[in-house]
Amino acid sequence: MKRKVLNILLTMSAMILAGCQHKLPQSQSQTMDKIYTGVLPCADCSGIETTVLFNPNGKFIEQLTYLGKEEQKNTFFTTGNWTKKGTKFFLIDSDEQKTYFQPSVDGKKIEYLDQEGNRIESNLNYTLEQVKPDKKSGEYSYIADAALFKECKSGRTYSVSNIDLEKGYLATGIEAGKPVYVEGYYTIRPSMEDGLFDATLIQTGEIKFDKLRTCHSH
Repeated sequence: MKRKVLNILLTMSAMILAGCQHKLPQSQSQTMDKIYTGVLPCADCSGIETTVLFNPNGKFIEQLTYLGKEEQKNTFFTTGNWTKKGTKFFLIDSDEQKTYFQPSVDGKKIEYLDQEGNRIESNLNYTLEQVKPDKKSGEYSYIADAALFKECKSGRTYSVSNIDLEKGYLATGIEAGKPVYVEGYYTIRPSMEDGLFDATLIQTGEIKFDKLRTCHSH
């Protein structure tokens, strides 16, 4: 995968919601990985929505979305290994491209560094912030082991991996495959399954289904 402008990293945004019937209990946190997101500078687009996931086993997944590039494929994923060198995070991907980040003292932010691991002197933003669960509402559908969530606000569709969501959906008694309105607490994270990358919605809090509502009536 080719990198654009400064070797930049991924996208991601986290999210949450609120709602009605078929209330499900809060699940245990499924995202022990550290995930950071933000919008970094881009030479020929409005910004690079960047997300990087640091797994405790030394692996990372990164996702880049080039904003304002509707006419072409604009989201890319890559993976590789990361380690800590002194106070800095050092990443090397499958193409042996290297990236450095400097974490803040409290670990809530990381700053993108140049290829030598030095701070970039600029007034532009090179900082990613740690992802927290956010509020999100949308329509969830499930059929033949395939689950999708379409966010009402953005219209984005995410793959979903969560047994509580599947159970809540089936409990509504709706016909398989038909979308049902749902609200709850979620985190969006880059993921890889069967060698394919995707942005996956992970439940991180209480969720509610309401088959009487839709995104249009929200």
